[in-house]
Amino acid sequence: MRLGTVVAMSLLLGACGAPFEDAQREQDVARPAERSAVTRDMELPPEIARSDAGLVAGLRLPATFAGTLPCADCEGIYHHLDLWPDGVFHLRQEWLGTPGVEYDRGRWRQHPDRGALRLYGGREAPLWLEVKAPTVLRKLDMEGRPIQSDLPYELISDGTLTPVDLSLGLHGMFRYLADAAQFEECLTGRTYPVAMAGDYVNLERAYLLAEKVEPGAPLLATFEGDIGLLPAMEGDRLIPTVSVRRYIGLFPDQSCERSMSVASLTNTYWKIVRLGEVLVAPIGDNREPHLLLRGPDRGYAATAGCNQFGGDYQVEGERIQFAPGPATLMACPPPLAELEDTLVGVLGSARSWAIYGQVLEFFDESGASIATFEAVYLP
Repeated sequence: MRLGTVVAMSLLLGACGAPFEDAQREQDVARPAERSAVTRDMELPPEIARSDAGLVAGLRLPATFAGTLPCADCEGIYHHLDLWPDGVFHLRQEWLGTPGVEYDRGRWRQHPDRGALRLYGGREAPLWLEVKAPTVLRKLDMEGRPIQSDLPYELISDGTLTPVDLSLGLHGMFRYLADAAQFEECLTGRTYPVAMAGDYVNLERAYLLAEKVEPGAPLLATFEGDIGLLPAMEGDRLIPTVSVRRYIGLFPDQSCERSMSVASLTNTYWKIVRLGEVLVAPIGDNREPHLLLRGPDRGYAATAGCNQFGGDYQVEGERIQFAPGPATLMACPPPLAELEDTLVGVLGSARSWAIYGQVLEFFDESGASIATFEAVYLP
């Protein structure tokens, strides 16, 4: 599965993060008081009320809620949900008996009339949960209505917080200054230090090469990564830290406000950012390289900046496949001719896709990333 945001987003990822999860679990057991204190004293957003009894939205927070919910085609879906009083949630879902694992994070809100929580993360629709007691939540349907069933739909808390490690696609504002890297995650608004390991080197290199209004200015970055407890640079303590597993791209023209929405695969103007290992930009006065998927029944149109070509394509879940069609036949000077051949090859090799906010990626049959696109909204 490629990530929860994704709209197949997939997203996103489970197996690569298993060793990291195991290591952090051991650290979690060793320092429960420190884990619970991570955000206990944060100020509550105005839409979240604390009762005279010390409850937040009727719940004892921060806390972890867990339980196995019914599943139509598996043994059950195990949920690990962390809620903080500042309105942030982390969620891990495991489809028991299958390899399926998904992660999400975002903000929760209390419905003013229903006494229910709405969790807004990287998915198209929010998750609804009814507050049954200070330590009990029950899942509601997609419209926020009770599920009429005797099956167990409850998530239970023992009153403690045991934060789950997340392994998913992340996008947020990255900055690097004075040998320190920080990342503000868009969906939660939280800021984390960034571990200088894994694919971090490619993120830092792209940031240093990018144009900025001033040194250390934040730029929007997208990557596959982890959020978990790691040793702080100073002192003997564990702090929530972001790790970069696979760098995807840096997008200086984007912001968190824009990237919090998820672009649609179809009927979106996708500016070509990367083909294979080559970064793409308009050449001279030629048109901007782009791809437009009009809808499965209407085909696609694409250009590398010279000829215009199109054809048909098919989408089934995360799978995608292109079939070539008509094209103009202008003689293109280098490097446009080479870039056009590369684009044709990429579309012919594309077998799956994922969307991270406003960023689209294509993958070949082996799962290797072969292209990156950025959603552009024309005035």
